[in-house]
Amino acid sequence: MIQFLCAVTGAKEEELRQVLYSFSALFFLLLSYYVIKPLRNSQFLSDFNPNYLPVLMLVVPLISFVVTKIFNFCGDRMDKFKLIVRTYLLLMVMKVAFTWILQYGGKPGTVVFYLWGSVYFLLALPTLWGCINDFFLPEQGERVFGFVQLGATAGGIAGSAASGLISRSEKLAPYATIFSAAGMGCALVFLILAASLRKPRPERVVAEAGPIGSKKVEEKGKFWSDVLGLIRIRYVRSIAIMVTCLACFTTSLDFLSQTVIDQRLAHTQYEETFPEVASKMGEEGYEFFYSLKSRPAEERDTALNEFGMKNDVHDCRERYQDYKKALKNKTNAVFADVSLYQGILGLFLLIVVARLIFAHLGMRVAVSILPAFALIAVVAFGFPLEILAVEVLLAFSGSFNYALNNATKEILYSATTEETKFKHKPLIEGPFMRLGDQSASIMKLITTAGAVALGMSAAAGDRIFLAFTFSLVLIWWQAIVYAGKEYDRNRAAERNAEPAEAGDIGVSAD
Repeated sequence: MIQFLCAVTGAKEEELRQVLYSFSALFFLLLSYYVIKPLRNSQFLSDFNPNYLPVLMLVVPLISFVVTKIFNFCGDRMDKFKLIVRTYLLLMVMKVAFTWILQYGGKPGTVVFYLWGSVYFLLALPTLWGCINDFFLPEQGERVFGFVQLGATAGGIAGSAASGLISRSEKLAPYATIFSAAGMGCALVFLILAASLRKPRPERVVAEAGPIGSKKVEEKGKFWSDVLGLIRIRYVRSIAIMVTCLACFTTSLDFLSQTVIDQRLAHTQYEETFPEVASKMGEEGYEFFYSLKSRPAEERDTALNEFGMKNDVHDCRERYQDYKKALKNKTNAVFADVSLYQGILGLFLLIVVARLIFAHLGMRVAVSILPAFALIAVVAFGFPLEILAVEVLLAFSGSFNYALNNATKEILYSATTEETKFKHKPLIEGPFMRLGDQSASIMKLITTAGAVALGMSAAAGDRIFLAFTFSLVLIWWQAIVYAGKEYDRNRAAERNAEPAEAGDIGVSAD
Protein backbone atom coordinates (compact mmCIF):
# COMPACT_ATOMS: atom_id res chain seq x y z
CA MET A 1 0.00 0.00 0.00
CA ILE A 2 2.80 2.43 0.88
CA GLN A 3 4.50 1.82 -2.47
CA PHE A 4 1.19 2.42 -4.25
CA LEU A 5 0.65 5.70 -2.39
CA CYS A 6 4.21 6.78 -3.17
CA ALA A 7 3.61 6.09 -6.86
CA VAL A 8 0.33 8.05 -6.84
CA THR A 9 1.60 11.02 -4.83
CA GLY A 10 5.13 11.22 -6.25
CA ALA A 11 6.46 11.23 -2.67
CA LYS A 12 9.28 9.21 -1.23
CA GLU A 13 8.36 7.00 1.71
CA GLU A 14 9.74 9.41 4.32
CA GLU A 15 7.76 12.29 2.75
CA LEU A 16 4.45 10.45 2.43
CA ARG A 17 2.74 11.40 5.70
CA GLN A 18 3.52 15.10 5.30
CA VAL A 19 2.26 15.03 1.71
CA LEU A 20 -1.00 13.33 2.75
CA TYR A 21 -1.51 15.76 5.65
CA SER A 22 -0.91 18.72 3.29
CA PHE A 23 -3.35 17.21 0.77
CA SER A 24 -5.97 16.83 3.52
CA ALA A 25 -5.49 20.37 4.83
CA LEU A 26 -6.12 21.81 1.36
CA PHE A 27 -9.03 19.42 0.81
CA PHE A 28 -10.91 20.59 3.88
CA LEU A 29 -10.06 24.28 3.40
CA LEU A 30 -11.43 24.24 -0.16
CA LEU A 31 -14.42 22.17 0.90
CA SER A 32 -15.22 24.79 3.53
CA TYR A 33 -14.88 27.60 0.98
CA TYR A 34 -17.00 26.03 -1.76
CA VAL A 35 -19.77 25.30 0.70
CA ILE A 36 -20.36 29.04 1.05
CA LYS A 37 -19.02 30.48 -2.23
CA PRO A 38 -22.23 29.75 -4.18
CA LEU A 39 -24.18 31.13 -1.21
CA ARG A 40 -22.15 34.35 -1.36
CA ASN A 41 -22.99 34.82 -5.06
CA SER A 42 -26.64 33.73 -4.94
CA GLN A 43 -27.35 35.74 -1.77
CA PHE A 44 -26.03 38.88 -3.46
CA LEU A 45 -27.92 38.30 -6.72
CA SER A 46 -31.06 37.62 -4.70
CA ASP A 47 -30.94 41.06 -3.09
CA PHE A 48 -29.12 43.21 -5.70
CA ASN A 49 -28.76 43.79 -9.42
CA PRO A 50 -25.49 42.26 -10.78
CA ASN A 51 -24.59 45.70 -12.17
CA TYR A 52 -23.79 46.72 -8.58
CA LEU A 53 -20.93 44.21 -8.41
CA PRO A 54 -18.28 46.52 -9.96
CA VAL A 55 -19.12 49.22 -7.41
CA LEU A 56 -18.85 46.77 -4.52
CA MET A 57 -15.54 45.36 -5.76
CA LEU A 58 -13.95 48.82 -5.60
CA VAL A 59 -13.65 48.63 -1.82
CA VAL A 60 -12.44 45.00 -1.64
CA PRO A 61 -8.72 45.76 -2.36
CA LEU A 62 -8.63 48.32 0.44
CA ILE A 63 -10.17 45.87 2.91
CA SER A 64 -7.78 43.14 1.76
CA PHE A 65 -4.78 45.46 2.09
CA VAL A 66 -5.73 46.47 5.62
CA VAL A 67 -6.26 42.84 6.66
CA THR A 68 -2.92 41.76 5.14
CA LYS A 69 -1.01 44.64 6.74
CA ILE A 70 -2.46 43.68 10.14
CA PHE A 71 -1.42 40.07 9.50
CA ASN A 72 2.13 41.11 8.49
CA PHE A 73 2.37 43.49 11.45
CA CYS A 74 1.51 40.61 13.79
CA GLY A 75 3.82 38.28 11.84
CA ASP A 76 6.81 40.52 12.60
CA ARG A 77 6.09 40.21 16.30
CA MET A 78 5.15 36.58 16.87
CA ASP A 79 5.76 33.09 15.54
CA LYS A 80 4.22 32.83 12.05
CA PHE A 81 2.73 29.40 12.56
CA LYS A 82 1.02 30.41 15.83
CA LEU A 83 -0.35 33.47 14.03
CA ILE A 84 -1.80 31.31 11.25
CA VAL A 85 -3.46 28.98 13.78
CA ARG A 86 -5.05 31.93 15.59
CA THR A 87 -6.16 33.48 12.29
CA TYR A 88 -7.93 30.27 11.32
CA LEU A 89 -9.68 30.09 14.70
CA LEU A 90 -10.90 33.69 14.30
CA LEU A 91 -12.21 33.00 10.79
CA MET A 92 -14.11 29.96 12.06
CA VAL A 93 -15.82 32.06 14.73
CA MET A 94 -16.79 34.64 12.10
CA LYS A 95 -18.31 31.94 9.89
CA VAL A 96 -20.52 30.78 12.73
CA ALA A 97 -21.58 34.40 13.37
CA PHE A 98 -22.76 34.77 9.75
CA THR A 99 -25.41 32.10 10.40
CA TRP A 100 -27.36 34.77 12.28
CA ILE A 101 -26.18 37.79 10.29
CA LEU A 102 -27.56 36.38 7.03
CA GLN A 103 -30.90 35.54 8.64
CA TYR A 104 -31.47 38.85 10.38
CA GLY A 105 -29.07 41.34 8.78
CA GLY A 106 -31.10 42.12 5.65
CA LYS A 107 -29.34 43.76 2.70
CA PRO A 108 -26.56 45.28 4.86
CA GLY A 109 -25.82 41.76 6.12
CA THR A 110 -25.66 40.52 2.54
CA VAL A 111 -23.14 43.23 1.61
CA VAL A 112 -20.97 42.48 4.66
CA PHE A 113 -21.07 38.76 3.88
CA TYR A 114 -20.12 39.33 0.23
CA LEU A 115 -17.20 41.58 1.17
CA TRP A 116 -16.01 39.19 3.88
CA GLY A 117 -16.38 36.20 1.54
CA SER A 118 -14.32 38.04 -1.08
CA VAL A 119 -11.46 38.75 1.34
CA TYR A 120 -11.06 36.05 4.00
CA PHE A 121 -10.11 33.21 1.66
CA LEU A 122 -7.33 35.32 0.14
CA LEU A 123 -5.65 35.24 3.53
CA ALA A 124 -6.55 31.67 4.52
CA LEU A 125 -5.32 29.96 1.34
CA PRO A 126 -1.97 31.79 0.82
CA THR A 127 -0.97 31.28 4.45
CA LEU A 128 -1.76 27.56 4.22
CA TRP A 129 0.17 27.25 0.97
CA GLY A 130 2.99 29.34 2.47
CA CYS A 131 3.39 26.66 5.12
CA ILE A 132 3.31 23.90 2.49
CA ASN A 133 5.89 25.80 0.37
CA ASP A 134 8.07 25.89 3.44
CA PHE A 135 7.65 22.16 4.12
CA PHE A 136 9.06 21.08 0.73
CA LEU A 137 12.06 21.92 -1.45
CA PRO A 138 11.58 22.87 -5.13
CA GLU A 139 12.61 19.43 -6.36
CA GLN A 140 10.10 17.87 -3.95
CA GLY A 141 7.45 20.33 -5.09
CA GLU A 142 7.83 19.24 -8.72
CA ARG A 143 7.09 15.68 -7.63
CA VAL A 144 4.32 16.19 -5.08
CA PHE A 145 2.62 19.56 -5.62
CA GLY A 146 0.42 18.19 -8.38
CA PHE A 147 -0.99 15.68 -5.90
CA VAL A 148 -1.14 18.22 -3.06
CA GLN A 149 -3.07 20.63 -5.30
CA LEU A 150 -5.33 17.70 -6.09
CA GLY A 151 -6.51 18.04 -2.49
CA ALA A 152 -7.72 21.55 -3.25
CA THR A 153 -9.46 20.40 -6.43
CA ALA A 154 -11.10 17.43 -4.70
CA GLY A 155 -12.15 19.74 -1.87
CA GLY A 156 -13.72 22.10 -4.39
CA ILE A 157 -15.69 19.22 -5.90
CA ALA A 158 -16.83 17.95 -2.50
CA GLY A 159 -17.69 21.47 -1.35
CA SER A 160 -19.67 22.20 -4.52
CA ALA A 161 -21.60 18.93 -4.18
CA ALA A 162 -22.23 19.65 -0.49
CA SER A 163 -23.33 23.20 -1.32
CA GLY A 164 -25.83 21.88 -3.84
CA LEU A 165 -27.28 19.44 -1.30
CA ILE A 166 -27.39 22.05 1.45
CA SER A 167 -29.00 24.72 -0.75
CA ARG A 168 -31.77 22.29 -1.77
CA SER A 169 -32.60 21.43 1.84
CA GLU A 170 -34.74 23.97 3.72
CA LYS A 171 -33.54 22.54 7.05
CA LEU A 172 -29.82 22.65 6.25
CA ALA A 173 -29.57 25.80 4.09
CA PRO A 174 -29.57 28.31 7.01
CA TYR A 175 -26.56 26.53 8.57
CA ALA A 176 -24.21 26.44 5.55
CA THR A 177 -21.69 28.70 7.28
CA ILE A 178 -21.51 26.36 10.29
CA PHE A 179 -20.70 23.42 8.00
CA SER A 180 -18.04 25.62 6.42
CA ALA A 181 -16.53 26.45 9.82
CA ALA A 182 -16.33 22.73 10.66
CA GLY A 183 -14.48 22.05 7.40
CA MET A 184 -12.01 24.81 8.17
CA GLY A 185 -11.41 23.29 11.59
CA CYS A 186 -10.47 19.98 9.95
CA ALA A 187 -8.05 21.84 7.66
CA LEU A 188 -6.37 23.39 10.69
CA VAL A 189 -5.93 19.99 12.35
CA PHE A 190 -4.17 18.53 9.29
CA LEU A 191 -2.00 21.64 8.93
CA ILE A 192 -0.80 21.20 12.51
CA LEU A 193 -0.04 17.52 11.81
CA ALA A 194 1.94 18.40 8.66
CA ALA A 195 3.88 21.12 10.50
CA SER A 196 4.90 18.61 13.18
CA LEU A 197 6.88 16.73 10.49
CA ARG A 198 8.70 19.76 9.07
CA LYS A 199 12.45 19.32 8.60
CA PRO A 200 15.06 22.12 8.36
CA ARG A 201 16.02 23.11 4.81
CA PRO A 202 19.51 22.19 3.57
CA GLU A 203 22.02 25.01 3.77
CA ARG A 204 22.40 25.16 0.00
CA VAL A 205 18.76 26.17 -0.35
CA VAL A 206 18.52 28.73 2.39
CA ALA A 207 21.78 30.35 1.39
CA GLU A 208 21.29 33.83 0.05
CA ALA A 209 23.84 33.48 -2.69
CA GLY A 210 23.43 32.75 -6.37
CA PRO A 211 22.99 34.33 -9.76
CA ILE A 212 19.79 36.04 -8.66
CA GLY A 213 21.80 38.13 -6.18
CA SER A 214 22.25 38.27 -2.46
CA LYS A 215 21.35 41.68 -1.08
CA LYS A 216 18.35 42.28 1.10
CA VAL A 217 15.99 44.88 -0.28
CA GLU A 218 13.64 45.53 2.66
CA GLU A 219 13.95 47.67 5.72
CA LYS A 220 11.76 46.24 8.44
CA GLY A 221 9.50 48.62 10.29
CA LYS A 222 8.71 50.89 7.36
CA PHE A 223 5.04 50.80 6.31
CA TRP A 224 5.64 50.14 2.60
CA SER A 225 8.77 47.99 2.98
CA ASP A 226 7.04 44.70 2.18
CA VAL A 227 5.33 46.15 -0.90
CA LEU A 228 8.52 47.80 -2.19
CA GLY A 229 10.48 44.63 -1.48
CA LEU A 230 8.37 42.43 -3.72
CA ILE A 231 8.24 45.07 -6.47
CA ARG A 232 12.06 45.36 -6.60
CA ILE A 233 12.61 41.62 -7.08
CA ARG A 234 11.77 40.82 -10.70
CA TYR A 235 10.98 37.15 -10.11
CA VAL A 236 8.50 37.95 -7.32
CA ARG A 237 7.20 40.96 -9.25
CA SER A 238 6.46 38.69 -12.22
CA ILE A 239 4.31 36.45 -10.03
CA ALA A 240 2.55 39.56 -8.66
CA ILE A 241 1.80 40.79 -12.21
CA MET A 242 0.42 37.37 -13.14
CA VAL A 243 -1.81 37.22 -10.05
CA THR A 244 -3.09 40.79 -10.58
CA CYS A 245 -3.86 40.36 -14.29
CA LEU A 246 -5.36 36.91 -13.72
CA ALA A 247 -7.68 38.40 -11.10
CA CYS A 248 -8.70 41.10 -13.57
CA PHE A 249 -9.46 38.42 -16.15
CA THR A 250 -11.50 36.24 -13.77
CA THR A 251 -13.42 39.25 -12.44
CA SER A 252 -14.19 40.37 -15.98
CA LEU A 253 -15.41 36.85 -16.67
CA ASP A 254 -17.56 37.02 -13.52
CA PHE A 255 -19.19 40.30 -14.55
CA LEU A 256 -20.00 39.07 -18.04
CA SER A 257 -21.01 35.54 -17.10
CA GLN A 258 -23.13 36.49 -14.08
CA THR A 259 -25.10 38.96 -16.17
CA VAL A 260 -25.83 36.26 -18.76
CA ILE A 261 -26.71 33.66 -16.10
CA ASP A 262 -28.90 36.05 -14.11
CA GLN A 263 -30.85 37.30 -17.13
CA ARG A 264 -31.31 33.88 -18.78
CA LEU A 265 -32.45 32.19 -15.55
CA ALA A 266 -34.69 35.13 -14.60
CA HIS A 267 -36.40 34.94 -17.98
CA THR A 268 -36.96 31.18 -17.66
CA GLN A 269 -38.28 31.48 -14.12
CA TYR A 270 -40.56 34.38 -15.13
CA GLU A 271 -42.15 32.18 -17.78
CA GLU A 272 -42.60 29.35 -15.25
CA THR A 273 -44.02 31.44 -12.39
CA PHE A 274 -46.10 33.91 -14.42
CA PRO A 275 -47.08 31.99 -17.60
CA GLU A 276 -50.23 34.04 -18.17
CA VAL A 277 -48.25 37.30 -17.91
CA ALA A 278 -45.53 35.96 -20.22
CA SER A 279 -48.08 34.96 -22.88
CA LYS A 280 -49.90 38.32 -22.68
CA MET A 281 -47.10 40.84 -22.03
CA GLY A 282 -43.92 39.03 -23.15
CA GLU A 283 -40.72 40.99 -22.57
CA GLU A 284 -42.52 43.90 -20.91
CA GLY A 285 -43.60 41.64 -18.05
CA TYR A 286 -40.12 40.17 -17.75
CA GLU A 287 -38.51 43.62 -17.53
CA PHE A 288 -40.97 44.59 -14.78
CA PHE A 289 -40.23 41.58 -12.57
CA TYR A 290 -36.50 41.64 -13.28
CA SER A 291 -36.22 45.30 -12.25
CA LEU A 292 -38.03 44.82 -8.94
CA LYS A 293 -34.95 43.73 -6.98
CA SER A 294 -33.39 47.14 -7.64
CA ARG A 295 -36.24 48.87 -5.78
CA PRO A 296 -36.65 49.38 -2.00
CA ALA A 297 -38.92 46.81 -0.31
CA GLU A 298 -41.81 49.24 0.32
CA GLU A 299 -41.75 50.51 -3.24
CA ARG A 300 -41.52 46.94 -4.56
CA ASP A 301 -44.64 45.83 -2.67
CA THR A 302 -46.60 48.82 -3.94
CA ALA A 303 -45.49 48.16 -7.52
CA LEU A 304 -46.52 44.48 -7.25
CA ASN A 305 -49.96 45.37 -5.93
CA GLU A 306 -50.53 47.89 -8.72
CA PHE A 307 -49.24 45.48 -11.37
CA GLY A 308 -51.47 42.68 -10.08
CA MET A 309 -54.59 44.84 -10.06
CA LYS A 310 -53.88 46.37 -13.46
CA ASN A 311 -53.11 43.08 -15.23
CA ASP A 312 -55.43 40.78 -13.25
CA VAL A 313 -52.57 38.74 -11.75
CA HIS A 314 -53.79 36.90 -8.65
CA ASP A 315 -51.54 36.64 -5.57
CA CYS A 316 -48.90 38.71 -7.32
CA ARG A 317 -46.80 39.42 -4.22
CA GLU A 318 -46.83 35.81 -3.02
CA ARG A 319 -45.99 34.49 -6.48
CA TYR A 320 -43.13 36.99 -6.78
CA GLN A 321 -41.65 35.61 -3.57
CA ASP A 322 -41.92 32.10 -5.04
CA TYR A 323 -40.26 33.40 -8.23
CA LYS A 324 -37.46 35.01 -6.25
CA LYS A 325 -36.84 31.91 -4.12
CA ALA A 326 -36.84 29.54 -7.10
CA LEU A 327 -34.52 31.85 -9.04
CA LYS A 328 -32.07 31.99 -6.14
CA ASN A 329 -32.00 28.19 -5.90
CA LYS A 330 -31.48 27.78 -9.66
CA THR A 331 -28.70 30.37 -9.65
CA ASN A 332 -27.04 28.66 -6.72
CA ALA A 333 -27.31 25.32 -8.54
CA VAL A 334 -25.66 26.74 -11.69
CA PHE A 335 -22.70 28.09 -9.71
CA ALA A 336 -22.43 24.79 -7.83
CA ASP A 337 -22.50 22.86 -11.14
CA VAL A 338 -19.75 25.04 -12.61
CA SER A 339 -17.61 24.42 -9.53
CA LEU A 340 -18.28 20.68 -9.80
CA TYR A 341 -17.37 20.48 -13.50
CA GLN A 342 -14.23 22.56 -13.07
CA GLY A 343 -13.23 20.30 -10.20
CA ILE A 344 -13.62 17.16 -12.32
CA LEU A 345 -11.56 18.72 -15.13
CA GLY A 346 -9.03 19.82 -12.53
CA LEU A 347 -8.67 16.24 -11.30
CA PHE A 348 -7.81 15.12 -14.83
CA LEU A 349 -5.27 17.92 -15.26
CA LEU A 350 -3.53 17.20 -11.97
CA ILE A 351 -3.59 13.39 -12.22
CA VAL A 352 -2.68 13.03 -15.90
CA VAL A 353 -1.17 16.29 -17.15
CA ALA A 354 0.61 18.18 -14.34
CA ARG A 355 3.46 15.83 -13.47
CA LEU A 356 4.25 15.22 -17.15
CA ILE A 357 4.49 18.96 -17.83
CA PHE A 358 6.53 19.69 -14.70
CA ALA A 359 8.96 16.84 -15.38
CA HIS A 360 9.40 17.12 -19.16
CA LEU A 361 8.35 20.58 -20.38
CA GLY A 362 9.25 22.85 -17.47
CA MET A 363 7.72 25.91 -15.88
CA ARG A 364 7.95 28.07 -18.99
CA VAL A 365 5.37 25.87 -20.71
CA ALA A 366 3.29 25.27 -17.58
CA VAL A 367 2.80 29.00 -16.90
CA SER A 368 1.70 29.63 -20.51
CA ILE A 369 -1.32 27.29 -20.60
CA LEU A 370 -3.82 29.44 -18.70
CA PRO A 371 -3.11 32.79 -20.44
CA ALA A 372 -3.42 31.03 -23.81
CA PHE A 373 -6.90 29.77 -22.87
CA ALA A 374 -7.80 33.14 -21.32
CA LEU A 375 -7.32 34.82 -24.69
CA ILE A 376 -9.71 32.30 -26.26
CA ALA A 377 -12.32 32.90 -23.53
CA VAL A 378 -12.12 36.69 -23.91
CA VAL A 379 -12.78 36.42 -27.64
CA ALA A 380 -15.69 33.99 -27.05
CA PHE A 381 -17.48 36.47 -24.78
CA GLY A 382 -17.55 38.88 -27.67
CA PHE A 383 -20.38 36.76 -29.08
CA PRO A 384 -23.91 36.00 -27.73
CA LEU A 385 -23.73 32.99 -25.40
CA GLU A 386 -26.27 30.70 -23.78
CA ILE A 387 -25.91 29.40 -20.23
CA LEU A 388 -24.41 26.08 -21.34
CA ALA A 389 -21.62 27.82 -23.27
CA VAL A 390 -20.95 30.09 -20.28
CA GLU A 391 -20.77 27.07 -17.99
CA VAL A 392 -18.26 25.37 -20.30
CA LEU A 393 -16.01 28.44 -20.46
CA LEU A 394 -16.16 28.95 -16.71
CA ALA A 395 -15.48 25.26 -16.01
CA PHE A 396 -12.40 25.13 -18.27
CA SER A 397 -11.11 28.50 -17.09
CA GLY A 398 -11.58 27.53 -13.46
CA SER A 399 -9.93 24.12 -13.87
CA PHE A 400 -6.88 25.59 -15.59
CA ASN A 401 -6.70 28.29 -12.92
CA TYR A 402 -7.46 26.51 -9.66
CA ALA A 403 -5.80 23.21 -10.55
CA LEU A 404 -2.90 23.38 -13.00
CA ASN A 405 -1.98 27.05 -12.69
CA ASN A 406 -2.18 27.03 -8.89
CA ALA A 407 0.12 24.02 -8.66
CA THR A 408 2.53 25.72 -11.07
CA LYS A 409 2.45 28.96 -9.08
CA GLU A 410 3.14 27.16 -5.82
CA ILE A 411 6.19 25.48 -7.34
CA LEU A 412 7.45 28.94 -8.33
CA TYR A 413 6.92 30.11 -4.73
CA SER A 414 8.75 27.08 -3.32
CA ALA A 415 12.05 28.39 -4.74
CA THR A 416 11.77 31.71 -2.86
CA THR A 417 12.80 32.88 0.61
CA GLU A 418 10.79 32.53 3.82
CA GLU A 419 10.12 36.27 3.70
CA THR A 420 8.50 35.93 0.29
CA LYS A 421 6.45 32.90 1.36
CA PHE A 422 5.03 34.46 4.53
CA LYS A 423 5.11 38.21 3.88
CA HIS A 424 5.15 38.91 0.13
CA LYS A 425 2.82 36.04 -0.72
CA PRO A 426 -0.17 37.21 1.40
CA LEU A 427 0.24 40.65 -0.20
CA ILE A 428 0.30 39.18 -3.69
CA GLU A 429 -2.58 36.78 -3.12
CA GLY A 430 -4.62 39.39 -1.22
CA PRO A 431 -4.32 43.11 -2.07
CA PHE A 432 -2.56 42.60 -5.41
CA MET A 433 -5.18 40.08 -6.46
CA ARG A 434 -7.97 42.40 -5.40
CA LEU A 435 -6.24 45.23 -7.25
CA GLY A 436 -6.91 43.16 -10.36
CA ASP A 437 -10.56 42.88 -9.34
CA GLN A 438 -10.66 46.64 -8.78
CA SER A 439 -9.10 47.34 -12.17
CA ALA A 440 -11.78 45.24 -13.83
CA SER A 441 -14.47 47.02 -11.80
CA ILE A 442 -13.21 50.49 -12.70
CA MET A 443 -12.87 49.62 -16.36
CA LYS A 444 -16.36 48.09 -16.39
CA LEU A 445 -17.83 51.25 -14.88
CA ILE A 446 -15.91 53.47 -17.31
CA THR A 447 -16.90 51.49 -20.41
CA THR A 448 -20.54 51.26 -19.31
CA ALA A 449 -20.78 54.98 -18.54
CA GLY A 450 -18.85 55.85 -21.69
CA ALA A 451 -21.15 53.78 -23.87
CA VAL A 452 -24.19 55.54 -22.41
CA ALA A 453 -22.63 59.02 -22.75
CA LEU A 454 -21.67 58.39 -26.39
CA GLY A 455 -24.99 56.83 -27.29
CA MET A 456 -23.37 53.44 -27.93
CA SER A 457 -25.04 50.10 -27.30
CA ALA A 458 -24.29 48.04 -24.19
CA ALA A 459 -22.72 45.42 -26.47
CA ALA A 460 -20.26 48.01 -27.81
CA GLY A 461 -19.27 48.94 -24.26
CA ASP A 462 -18.72 45.26 -23.47
CA ARG A 463 -16.44 44.88 -26.50
CA ILE A 464 -14.27 47.78 -25.29
CA PHE A 465 -14.17 46.14 -21.86
CA LEU A 466 -13.11 42.84 -23.44
CA ALA A 467 -10.33 44.59 -25.39
CA PHE A 468 -8.99 45.97 -22.10
CA THR A 469 -9.06 42.47 -20.58
CA PHE A 470 -7.36 40.99 -23.66
CA SER A 471 -4.45 43.44 -23.35
CA LEU A 472 -3.95 42.62 -19.66
CA VAL A 473 -3.79 38.90 -20.43
CA LEU A 474 -0.95 39.62 -22.88
CA ILE A 475 0.93 41.57 -20.16
CA TRP A 476 0.42 38.70 -17.71
CA TRP A 477 1.71 36.13 -20.22
CA GLN A 478 4.87 38.12 -20.95
CA ALA A 479 5.63 38.64 -17.23
CA ILE A 480 5.10 35.09 -16.02
CA VAL A 481 7.16 33.54 -18.83
CA TYR A 482 10.19 35.32 -17.30
CA ALA A 483 9.51 33.69 -13.91
CA GLY A 484 9.11 30.28 -15.54
CA LYS A 485 12.39 30.64 -17.44
CA GLU A 486 14.21 31.84 -14.32
CA TYR A 487 12.92 28.92 -12.28
CA ASP A 488 13.97 26.43 -14.99
CA ARG A 489 17.43 28.00 -15.16
CA ASN A 490 17.88 27.85 -11.39
CA ARG A 491 16.71 24.23 -11.23
CA ALA A 492 19.04 23.28 -14.10
CA ALA A 493 21.95 24.71 -12.09
CA GLU A 494 20.97 22.56 -9.09
CA ARG A 495 20.63 19.41 -11.21
CA ASN A 496 24.06 20.08 -12.70
CA ALA A 497 25.50 20.05 -9.17
CA GLU A 498 26.50 23.70 -9.14
CA PRO A 499 25.39 24.80 -5.66
CA ALA A 500 27.30 28.04 -5.95
CA GLU A 501 24.91 29.03 -8.71
CA ALA A 502 21.73 27.91 -7.05
CA GLY A 503 19.80 29.24 -4.10
CA ASP A 504 16.54 30.81 -3.12
CA ILE A 505 15.06 32.94 -5.88
CA GLY A 506 13.85 36.35 -4.91
CA VAL A 507 16.43 37.52 -2.41
CA SER A 508 17.73 40.52 -4.28
CA ALA A 509 16.67 43.44 -6.38
CA ASP A 510 17.14 43.70 -10.13
